Amino acid sequence: MDVLTFEYDAGLDRVRRELQTSGQMVSGMRLRNLWEELSTLPEQALSTVSGDKNITGTFTPIPVDEQQSEEIAKGSLGRRVRLDAASDKTLQVDYFRPDGSLFVSDQRDIHERGTEGGRLITLCDLEGEPVAAWNRIWPLYLFWLDTVVGSQETFMIVDSKSSANFITRFRRDNVVTLHLVHNSHMASGHVPPHGELSNVRRYVFERLDTYDGIVLLTKRQKDDVDLVFGNPGNTFVVPNSTELPESLPTSTDRPLTRGVMLAGLTYRKRVDHAIRGIGKANALAGAPFDLTIYGHGPAREQLEALVSKLGLSDSVHLGGFDSEPRERLSEASFVLLTSRMEGLPLVLLEAMSLGCIPIAYDMPYGPADIIVDGVNGYLVEAGDIEGLAESIVRLGALSTDDVESMRQAARATAERFDDRSVTTQWGRVMSLTADRKLDQMAQSFSS
Repeated sequence: MDVLTFEYDAGLDRVRRELQTSGQMVSGMRLRNLWEELSTLPEQALSTVSGDKNITGTFTPIPVDEQQSEEIAKGSLGRRVRLDAASDKTLQVDYFRPDGSLFVSDQRDIHERGTEGGRLITLCDLEGEPVAAWNRIWPLYLFWLDTVVGSQETFMIVDSKSSANFITRFRRDNVVTLHLVHNSHMASGHVPPHGELSNVRRYVFERLDTYDGIVLLTKRQKDDVDLVFGNPGNTFVVPNSTELPESLPTSTDRPLTRGVMLAGLTYRKRVDHAIRGIGKANALAGAPFDLTIYGHGPAREQLEALVSKLGLSDSVHLGGFDSEPRERLSEASFVLLTSRMEGLPLVLLEAMSLGCIPIAYDMPYGPADIIVDGVNGYLVEAGDIEGLAESIVRLGALSTDDVESMRQAARATAERFDDRSVTTQWGRVMSLTADRKLDQMAQSFSS
């Protein structure tokens, strides 16, 4: 299996070593990169590429005396960057092979030099001379994908929002394209199924039929998509998976009053609701609940100020980034999730696999697909801070036997999402989409 990346990174060998050391890259996997492989294309491959016929702009490599940034080390991949001196905006990036020859020039001020506007992408031969040019970056990406795939029968699973846009153009008889949608497709604040599409999802969702398969994480989201977009017939459900521990952690040193939250400190996660919920729960119960929030983000200062303002410094702690989230979940009795939207939050599955009871807003999408209120966790109306507090208090009042029963129910739910089960579901979807593509090709030949 190949993992394809499109971002320039001069340190990919280091990334590969780290992934191998951590066990995330196993035997048979390769991390492949657009810029690395464009730099090593042989003359024969370069001779097959065709650019746009009507091009705006003139190929003008960055002179050495005009570069504002240089990342060229002898014998390695590198680039030169030309910036707008006034705004620090990037006006041009030239990419170089280890031998120093130019292989791609990306100019972004083609109408008036020094003023951002328009784009000219030029691919060069082994001597640094232009062989093809485009006024958009997508054709370069698609050319590389063709060199990667060749004539092989291929499944291409796209989980990047930005990459998904240009792969709507990658229709090949030997390639089955699948787009995995990790999150809600709705704009923030819009209630499904009807409402405004998220800006980052709009391009693909207005072209769902350009993919052989659209993979959603929950049935509720699939149903909403099918309702609004006329059941295109290429939507499927495959949830996130979680690695199951062999058994539940013991309840020793795991008080019912101890909670955690794992979330980026951003507007979308509504961490302030969790903080206020703990404050209200403490007031209702007359005993302190404890919440540690692990994560980082731009809202940290505002959240620290809120904790101080509400007098919760002894109850709410901002723990920053933690590299061992499972350890934190195994030490706590409950986990809070108050986001505006999700896909199928992996943190809920990981928590439930460890017997850490979820208390989550009923947001689009995810929590309602796995939480049965009062059985394996608590489901709260989205945005209801009072309801959040009441659920925290409900948990704190449970008997030891009831808590253990809820932990076991949470664990049983997580077992439906283990790696083996989800891998089997992926295999089924891949088989269905391949058959569907063959049927469509056969119909087009016969018509």
